[in-house]
Amino acid sequence: MAPFSRILTLVLSTPLLTFPMASLEADEGTSIPPDYTAVYQVLRNDKNLAEVTVRLSHQDDIWTLHGFTHDMQGLADVLNIKGAQTTTGTWQDGRFIPDNYEFSFSLIGYKTAWQANFDWPVGIVTTSSKSGDTELTLASDAVDPFSLSLNIRSHLANNQTRMALQIVDEDEIDSHVYEVDHQEAVDTALGCLQTTPVRRVRKNQKRVSRVWYADDYNYVPVLMQHSKKNGNSFSLQIVSLDVEGQSVQPGTPCSSDSYAAR
Repeated sequence: MAPFSRILTLVLSTPLLTFPMASLEADEGTSIPPDYTAVYQVLRNDKNLAEVTVRLSHQDDIWTLHGFTHDMQGLADVLNIKGAQTTTGTWQDGRFIPDNYEFSFSLIGYKTAWQANFDWPVGIVTTSSKSGDTELTLASDAVDPFSLSLNIRSHLANNQTRMALQIVDEDEIDSHVYEVDHQEAVDTALGCLQTTPVRRVRKNQKRVSRVWYADDYNYVPVLMQHSKKNGNSFSLQIVSLDVEGQSVQPGTPCSSDSYAAR
């Protein structure tokens, strides 16, 4: 059953949002996002699987990003799948710096969880799971899986078209490479949005992962697709968005020749 937890990690690691309006200012004068709540629909082979809510909030200088699954459908409901991720940290020089990360996933007969504690002054991240503790040497740009897209957003804002990032993944640190594709108009629940697609670069061409970031919302992720050749496909589509308690109202749909979220 382990692949289900990997799917949940992929799903929950995508929708980390930032916005141009009502932004707060960090001590360094760098724009950081306001509090928000976003809801996404998860589909497996174009069939509704679940919904995911992601909530960003802060108290003083400490920021918390929390995501969880709900409204499970079909097999996911039968298996009683539940999952959640939480990361806390601060903003420095336009980057989200994680301090603590927690992941949990369960279904009937299976349960897993792990967490990571980032000690930046020492340069060590300690991960903890059923198998024990592991100490890993931190690179300066390392992030947890859930805060990945916050830093992808920072790269996009700086017009970078290729990004190399270090991701803490349970008992190891993975190197990820992402590339920017040509802009596309995407039809979403928020209306027609001009987006910048970002694709993960893999040696194994059998798996394809892309995320579409909305240009007009300061690179809000609005669509994610993950697929295997001759295998299952998963997608995540934005359903609704509240920014500091105010709902983003849907705009007009795209023309028929634009890309449709599906």
